[in-house]
Amino acid sequence: MKPLTLTLLIGGALLVGGALIVPRLAGDGTSQSIPDDALFAVRRGTLTCTITENGSLMAKNSEKISSQAERGGKISFLIEEGKTVPQGEILCKLDTTELETYQQQTELEIVQTTADLDTARTELDIQRSENAANIEKAKIALDKATKELEKYTDGDAPKEQRNFEVAIKEAETNFTKSKKKYEDSKRLLEQEYINKSQVDQDEIDFERAEIELTSARRDLEIFNKYTRPMAMTDKQTAVNDAKRELDNAEKRAQSTLRQKEVAVERAQSTLTARQKNLDEIKKEIGNFTIMAPLPGIVLYGDPSQPWYRNEIKLGSQVWGGFTLFTIPDLRVMQVQLQVHEADINSVKEGQPATITMETYPGVVLKGTVSKIAQVAGDGRGSEMGEVKRFTVHITLDSTEERQFKPGISAKASIFVAERTDALFVPIQCVFLEEGTHYCYVKRDTGDIEKVKVTPDISNDTFTQVVAGLSEGDRVLLYNPQLGSQPANRNDGASGSPASGTSADPGEQASPAAAPATTVPTPAGGTPVASN
Repeated sequence: MKPLTLTLLIGGALLVGGALIVPRLAGDGTSQSIPDDALFAVRRGTLTCTITENGSLMAKNSEKISSQAERGGKISFLIEEGKTVPQGEILCKLDTTELETYQQQTELEIVQTTADLDTARTELDIQRSENAANIEKAKIALDKATKELEKYTDGDAPKEQRNFEVAIKEAETNFTKSKKKYEDSKRLLEQEYINKSQVDQDEIDFERAEIELTSARRDLEIFNKYTRPMAMTDKQTAVNDAKRELDNAEKRAQSTLRQKEVAVERAQSTLTARQKNLDEIKKEIGNFTIMAPLPGIVLYGDPSQPWYRNEIKLGSQVWGGFTLFTIPDLRVMQVQLQVHEADINSVKEGQPATITMETYPGVVLKGTVSKIAQVAGDGRGSEMGEVKRFTVHITLDSTEERQFKPGISAKASIFVAERTDALFVPIQCVFLEEGTHYCYVKRDTGDIEKVKVTPDISNDTFTQVVAGLSEGDRVLLYNPQLGSQPANRNDGASGSPASGTSADPGEQASPAAAPATTVPTPAGGTPVASN
């Protein structure tokens, strides 16, 4: 049909009761009937909407394995990349020659330090014994000096004083007797009863007694003035010396004991440090053997830093913290999809999904939407501009004891919504004009009526209509205003329905709602053309 003719036909359409009646006109201006394969009878049944996208199977969790060693080492053993390993499998070994030499040297030092510690402890025990003996000896000397002082003060000194006092009394008695006898002798001499010699002898005895009395008194005076104070001083000095020697012995014992204790502590500290050093060396040697912390497939390096992968080979020098391997945890798998921006609002966490894989034909797994990206990733260009896609993760409920290889292609169908007892038509029957949805209905009179409809959910094939149509209504599968009839197709009418269409189901928008990307069969069978 020429553009001008089309304009006249549209302009000459009859508006009856709010519906646009379009006469059946052929492209050359003559009337013609609508073929059966261009019509669809509105059906009622269960309409299921899913979003289907292709993605990649991957482990939900991956363990990045790096060397825990504090120092670097050269790779002496390296497991083959891509090998499936159990937990605890040795993945890599670093050369431990230098560490083993250091370990042997440290072990010899520990033997020597242990001997030094034993010697220091023995010296400490000997010093304790010597200190106890010296202190005990000093205490005995102090006790003896104290008792000597007490003995002299309370015994010897009073006794000596008493002896001097007795000697004085004896000298006084002897003096008195000698004096009387001498005086008597002089009287007897005057009376000539005795001779002169006898008197002379008595005089000598008297003088001797006088001298002895003076000497005894002098001895007591010397004792009280000199001998006793000097002896007391000597005794007290001996006590003081003994006290000072005891104090010195105790201080000397503390000092020497502390020196021996320090020697023990120093040896113990050295032994502890060397033992700790040995433990660290052994731990470091252990860290030079890297084992798989979980079962899975061995990948070299960090997938996010592939430029380091070539550095992982025999003989390479690696350092602590360098990521050597990545092992996906194959026990929990997930599918990563890129969902069209027009569909993303229909996807919610917790929605169920089914997963199939060409690599494992016939295997259908169940899963759940576990994560939805909040920011769109890189899109693919289209005629209308850049298409944005969001990353969605679907976690498999179970792998059914199969060990899947990460990275294989997978197809996931996410269950979005379901309507029972729903009226539905193919999506190419609904057209959007200036914000309003329409369908073209063929009446029994043969006229084509443009009817306003209210769509609800859609999938890639069908759209639910909640107002404007009745079960059994026959709707056109194309836009008659564009003057062309569709060949057998399932991707929408030749005109513009709700939005642009694309050969990629993931980029096709639905005329009624968010465009789902699956083609489920509604209850009642596959739609067919109907008069």
